[in-house]
Parts: sequence; structure tokens; C-alpha cells
Amino acid sequence: MIRASTLEKITLFAMDFIGLSLCFYLAYWLQFHTGWIVEKYDLSKSFAEYYHAGIVVNLGWMFLFALVGLYRKWLLESRTTQVLVLGQAVVYGMILVFAALFGMSFLEKIFSPEATTQNYVYQDRIKLILLYGVLVLVVVAGGRMLVYSFLRQLLRKGYGVDKVLVLGANEMGRDVVAKLQKCPELGQKVVGFVDEGFSTLQDKVFANIPVLGKYADLPKLIKEHGARSIIIAHESSSIKEVLRVLDRVAEIHLHIYIIPDLYGVVSGHFKGNIVHGVELQELFAYNMAPWQVRTKRIMDVFIAGALLLLTAPIMLLTMILIKIDSKGPIFYSQERVGLYGRKFMVHKFRTMRIDAEADGPQWASKNDPRITRIGRFLRKTRIDELPQLWCVLQGDMSMVGPRPEREHFINTLRTQIPLYMFRLKMKPGLTGWAQVRHSYDSSIEDVQKKLQYDLYYFENMSLLLDFQILVRTIWVVLTGKGAQ
Repeated sequence: MIRASTLEKITLFAMDFIGLSLCFYLAYWLQFHTGWIVEKYDLSKSFAEYYHAGIVVNLGWMFLFALVGLYRKWLLESRTTQVLVLGQAVVYGMILVFAALFGMSFLEKIFSPEATTQNYVYQDRIKLILLYGVLVLVVVAGGRMLVYSFLRQLLRKGYGVDKVLVLGANEMGRDVVAKLQKCPELGQKVVGFVDEGFSTLQDKVFANIPVLGKYADLPKLIKEHGARSIIIAHESSSIKEVLRVLDRVAEIHLHIYIIPDLYGVVSGHFKGNIVHGVELQELFAYNMAPWQVRTKRIMDVFIAGALLLLTAPIMLLTMILIKIDSKGPIFYSQERVGLYGRKFMVHKFRTMRIDAEADGPQWASKNDPRITRIGRFLRKTRIDELPQLWCVLQGDMSMVGPRPEREHFINTLRTQIPLYMFRLKMKPGLTGWAQVRHSYDSSIEDVQKKLQYDLYYFENMSLLLDFQILVRTIWVVLTGKGAQ
């Protein structure tokens, strides 16, 4: 069965293309077959002459829609918000149309004191293009409302719904289930409760919904039932209880919602989004605009590729110096944990002796005797990180993000530091807010401090912040500030 979100994208693509084609044809008809906008019209002009141009224009609009996020999942959000985003995209599109057709000189001609025939032609064209923009907004918005009416009918019949687990077989949980059952058009179907009192429940059923297990079973239950979301509805008012739940699911790609009554417990600790239609608050919502996500990846590839070329002489010299300075390999390769627990190999220039971890994994300390002479310089200037540019090109890392960590340390730190696992909701980075604001980790206190920076980055992620971090990284490299 096709999921509702997939069907949503397919139908939106189709409806947008149909709507945009209709708008283009109406604009053609108004220009050449009526005297309403343009006084002189030409019935000899055939639409076939402009058909291919219309397809290109339509694809251009749809590309712009994708950049502003109009093809992401909107079922849980207000239709008014979607229309406002569409309006924003239309404004951007009209600016691009004017720039492409007329350039900047057309403004001088429009407002020229001399009333020439050319001025009137420009004014007619502007009226036609503005009307075309209004048509795009109205027709595309109307088509999208039809799509959502169609999707909601399917969701009411149970087609393509997302499965949800509710944490807490109690009155709050019962209320959430009742509200979701009243609003099947939201596409959220509760498939089970998860409750700490599972072992004491007699029939393992609550509010006609099965109770599937305890919180410790969450990762297994999410996988078994294909849950896309969890709703925290337990009666505990303790922040520690919420943190305990969050830690179990931090490395799983799913939506986490909490009831507003409980949200008061965690407000000030997490950033959230309001869910339209049901009184729920989403925790750790990914707030980076879709077009920025795509632009960030393009920037990653471009910057990493350029740096690999520019620093090739430096890396060649580094390889020679490492071989001269100490015995052992030039590169140090190690398995790290990335986005949502995905493991990958990271490569760095070796900065320690080959027996540096003979007694097991351990953090580097200030004036660590295991660090080689050239290694100390490489760490201070961050040159040892340059081979990780290849990981950026492969997509395992980004230029900006939290530091990739080893599984050994993750398993240790997740039990000692609340929310540590939420670093795995971001792709690890060559540099990051924590890296430029703090030195290398040498203690639990350092990790706790850097986690605050990582969570700040997650909640405020944007291209502007990425640019700021990259500039700060250049300063760190040039001055050696913030590195050991």
C-alpha cells in the first residue's frame, strides 16, 4: 500500500502541472485572442508555437515550489499556512519572470515621462504577467485544496495512514486516541499503547487498543509495527521520565509528539511545532527549510571538492612529514556513527603513535604524550581533518554538524548525559558550532558543554548559521584558537 505522504507528493506534482498548464494557456489566450489586456491581438498565433515554452515554465515553477517546501508533508499542517507559502513562492517567481523578460531597464521605460508606444507595450505586458501570477496563485491553491479533499477521503477509509504508538495507557492516552479517531483525515492511526505497567495489566488492552509492551521495548515495537510517530501521554510530570523515553528513540527516524499539559514540563528545554487539528506539540522538529537542506548539500559538495583541490599540496606535504616524524601509517581510519545511527568510516591524518590506544579507547588530554610532534601541529591547525572532506563528498558527513563519535563512547555517554543521542538526528560535520566554540573533548564535562552547542545548532539550523560557523572555522585554523 502506498503511504499517504507518497501519494500526497504524486498527486500534488500532477495537480500543480495541470494547474500551471491551465494558467499558461489562459495567459496565452488573453494576450493573443482577446482585447481585454492587450489592445492589439493576433488570432493567427497558435498555442502549438508556445507549448514547449509552457512546459519549461511549468517545470521552473515546480522547481521553485520544491525549494520553498511545497512538496513536503502538509497533512498535519494548516491549509492557510500552505497557501501563504504558495503566495511567497509566487512572489519570488514573478520577480524572476520580470527579471528574465525585461531586465532592470524596463522600469525606466515604464515610468518615463515621454508617452511612447513602447511604454504602453511594456505596461500591457506587465498587466498580463501580474494577472498570470494571480492565476497561478488561485488555480494552484484551488487544485491543492482538491488534492487534500481527495486524500482526506482516502485517509478516512484507512488508506495510506501513518501508524502511531501512544506512551501511557491512561486517561490522557485515551483522550489522544479519541481525538485521532475523530480526525482520520490527519492520517494518524494508533496501533498500540506502550506502558510501564504492561506486566500488571490483565487483558493487555486499553480503550480497545492493544497494550504492546514497556518503554524498554520501544525500539523493537517501532520496527515491528512500522510506527512513524510516538505520542508521549504518560502521567508522570518528571522531566527525567521524558528524557528516559527520548533517549530510547533518539536514533530512530520518527516524529515525537507530546500533550500540551505535559509540554509545560519540558518547555524551555526543547523546541517544538504545533500540530494542526489535534492538541499536540512536536519535539525536536526539523525546522530547516527544504530548499535550505538541498542548498546545504550542494554547498557541501562544492566546498569539499574545492578544498580537496586547493589543499592537495598541503596534504601531500603532510603525508611526507608524518612518514618522517614517526613509524606507522599516514592515515588513521576509524568507524564512526552518523545520521540516525548509520555507521561509516572516517579518515584523518594520523596524529598519535600507533600504540596510542593499546589500553582501549580514551579521550585525548592536554599535552597528551601519545600525540606526535607533527601531530600536535596538525591538530592545532585542524589539518588532520582534511581527509574527512572525502566523507563529505560521499554524503556520510556535512561541512557543518556535530562531531562524529565512536560507538564505544556513544554507548557510554548515552547513559550519563541526557539527550546525548539526539546528536544522531543531524548529519555529522567536518566543523560545527560545538567545534568552533570549544576544544577537543577530554572529559564528561567537555562533552556536556559541547552537547549544549550541538542542540543549539539543531534548533537554529540555517544556511546563515552554517556560513557563520565556516567563517569561525577559518579563524580557528589561522589562529589555533579552540583546538589542542
